[in-house]
Amino acid sequence: MYKTNMYDPFVENQIPFNQPPSDSYWNANEQPITTKALDADIQTDVLIIGAGYTGLSCAIELANAGIKNITVIDANQIGWGCSSRNAGFVLPGSGRLSYKELESRFGTAQTLKLHDQFISAIDLLETRLSSLPGNADKTEQGYLKLAHSKSWFEKLNTSAAYLQSNFNYDVEVITKNDFNKNFVNHQHVYGAIRYKNGFGINPLKLVNHYAQLALDLGVNIYTHSPANEITKSENNTHHVITPSGSVKTNKLVIATNGYTPKSLNTPLNGKVLPVLTSVIVTRPLTPNEIEQSNFKTHQVMMDTRELKYYYRLLPDNRILFGGRSAITGKAASNPKYQHRLLQELQSSFVGLNTVTIDYGWSGWISVAFDQMPHIYKTDDNIFYATGYCGSGVSFSAWAGKQLADLISEQEVSSPLMTELPSFPFAPFRRMGQRFFYQYGRLKDWAQ
Repeated sequence: MYKTNMYDPFVENQIPFNQPPSDSYWNANEQPITTKALDADIQTDVLIIGAGYTGLSCAIELANAGIKNITVIDANQIGWGCSSRNAGFVLPGSGRLSYKELESRFGTAQTLKLHDQFISAIDLLETRLSSLPGNADKTEQGYLKLAHSKSWFEKLNTSAAYLQSNFNYDVEVITKNDFNKNFVNHQHVYGAIRYKNGFGINPLKLVNHYAQLALDLGVNIYTHSPANEITKSENNTHHVITPSGSVKTNKLVIATNGYTPKSLNTPLNGKVLPVLTSVIVTRPLTPNEIEQSNFKTHQVMMDTRELKYYYRLLPDNRILFGGRSAITGKAASNPKYQHRLLQELQSSFVGLNTVTIDYGWSGWISVAFDQMPHIYKTDDNIFYATGYCGSGVSFSAWAGKQLADLISEQEVSSPLMTELPSFPFAPFRRMGQRFFYQYGRLKDWAQ
């Protein structure tokens, strides 16, 4: 039998608090920041629920705009959710839609605006990293998208030409031979394209840096203080109850993303699907294994499968390898999911058939029905950003800034400034997810 059930926001009414850090590789090498718990009844100008990338980015921007009384609460340590459990991929984009799909949905002008915002998100994150010694272990530039079939390499070629022609976005095409020679000897790749502005970071170092920036700007951060209940008075004052205190505010930010509990009274109810992703990190590769696999890059990589795998070589010569996991928190710790990732890793890279796992963990990402992030303000001054679909390390920085601009009543404009759509038959979202996973496996196998 496997370990205790993982917290599951789809079925649990409250998020557990006073929890230990996750078993991630990041937590083994960096301590998460913890502040005192909220132990009084207070009032604040802006309350942010969630001390991850989105919430802390919003707090930083609000403080820089001159707002003084800002409060952030979190159920556990800084970044306890996906901000410290992700793979540290800084990608030029968010959501699951390709540029062609974005143009079909939003039109050319709005897609150009989205492209500019994707680039601005990376620029904002890099600006913040510049004040952190070591830059959160930032890797060399480059995001490699790997074709898992010949037909997909043709699609990537077409995509690269389309991006250059329509967005003046320089994307390099790499043949199979050149990829195996100059990047890594990969057995399941038919070629790749390379976006030159992606990179990898240590995600826990990044979220700790955000927290320190916010604290230095005078933001009040309370950890181990979950929002157990949210009520609203007639004058639109929001009252948030924690285990040992409460907060009243006129402006409330929901930055809980895939960790939003089932019963918490938020505009996200029934409108996001929490999806588990699992990550393993191997023991350090030996010099002989590095030579056999021909690993010559630390650039981040992701394949084109419907159920994607993503991976990179870490600074200490371990391989990080991730992909989709269990459907439920109850099944998350079943060893078969880590074993599946290890099998795929060993079959992908030459000479790594004896490599073993040193670290393994899971985390919840948030998926919207339309597979795109949303940044929104309700009529009663509740603000939220969510739905990054696992590609939110950089975009959450921009989303936090957009939330801050909305709160400060600055002019904001984005195709993503729309309300989250509801899932049809929301109670059955996981049944649909199971069908999608089966469809995805069949589609990936057939291509």
